[in-house]
Amino acid sequence: MKLQWDHIIHYIDGLSSFQFPDALLQLVEGGCHEQLGTFNRLSYTDLSYIEYIDVFDKEVLRKAAAIDEQRLSFAATLERTDYEEGWKRLCFRTDDIESLNDHFISCGLSTIGPSKMSRTKPDGEVISWQLLYINDDRMDRELPFFIQWGEDDAFRAEQLQPHFQSARVADIAIMTQNKSQFIQNWMDWFNAQSKGNQLLIPDGPTFTLLEGDRERIESITLSGIQHPSLEVHGAIYHFQT
Repeated sequence: MKLQWDHIIHYIDGLSSFQFPDALLQLVEGGCHEQLGTFNRLSYTDLSYIEYIDVFDKEVLRKAAAIDEQRLSFAATLERTDYEEGWKRLCFRTDDIESLNDHFISCGLSTIGPSKMSRTKPDGEVISWQLLYINDDRMDRELPFFIQWGEDDAFRAEQLQPHFQSARVADIAIMTQNKSQFIQNWMDWFNAQSKGNQLLIPDGPTFTLLEGDRERIESITLSGIQHPSLEVHGAIYHFQT
């Protein structure tokens, strides 16, 4: 089983008029998740990216979040967290989501999915993927979710190359109440490697764990940019050259 880091979600209220401060990151139009009431813009580094998300219809989202298949979705997270701006979820990609599902079940976990999803780009092109969620009823955390894209990485890289930026997400800091259990879960479930207070997933950023009063994404660090740290709509960005 191989997992790669795919993207991180930043919820912004008022995304339609948002531009990243000092133009440090470039955003491209994503599209609408019609069945979830959300829309997005994307900032690609390579095939990994930051997803900026907002809501165009909270009633559609509320109804979707009440459906079992969507109650743990990235969109339902916005409602569960009372539409507080900031970092929301991590997503890892796989090229065999059915095998990943079997792996989670072998770990004693229950799952929701794989579920087929799509969004329509402004030019009318439909992008499709499948999503898988660990069936977790704890309300004090938002576990990563998992994606298998409709096209392979080579095809997607060719299509998305014009949007790639020189910046890279080097580190993602995560606060947790129980660091040792968090590490063990990621090692067992995601085949992550542990190095002190950091977790490693191949070809991705490091994940640095911080002790805190709840579980949440605290900040990201982008390499290749020289700039003081910023808080942007509830999310902390650090930069390093």
